[in-house]
Amino acid sequence: MKVIFRLLLAFMSVAFLFKEIPAQMSHDKEKLQVSVKELRNAPTEIVLDGKSLSASANLWRDFMPGPPGNRPLRASLKVTTSDKTAFPSGVRMERAWILFGEQIWEVPDFRFRGKRISDNKEIWIMCSVSTGCEISTAEGPEWSPGVLVDVVMRLIDKEGKHHLIQAKQQKIEATS
Repeated sequence: MKVIFRLLLAFMSVAFLFKEIPAQMSHDKEKLQVSVKELRNAPTEIVLDGKSLSASANLWRDFMPGPPGNRPLRASLKVTTSDKTAFPSGVRMERAWILFGEQIWEVPDFRFRGKRISDNKEIWIMCSVSTGCEISTAEGPEWSPGVLVDVVMRLIDKEGKHHLIQAKQQKIEATS
């Protein structure tokens, strides 16, 4: 019995080691994976550079008259300073997740992909020196208007650290 117990303990410690190693070996911060539990537990307020930040979202599906076709979810995602002072410098909104029950719409990254006069490369959209950072996205799922979703955004500060912030119970509206 003692032999079986010792083998079981040895197996459990080895299994725990294997579970921890991949997380420590991951060096690609841009593709950092986040669990559903982490998303659900993201705070609704964070502090960066001494500034208190909160998140909000405007979500809608466009049912205005027009050509037939799908009417995907659109989102305007915003993080603002609580005291209405300038947003912390060097912060960018990197990724977002919109959670509806067990379904998740992941918006993989926020980069400017168009051409600028001076160059033709991808550029991260940096949050400005205004009181907030706002990004719009489209082509989401076709969840019904009136449902409530949770929106989680990942910010990256000037040191490259990732911060999750959440806007809970956001209603999907319909335009018509």
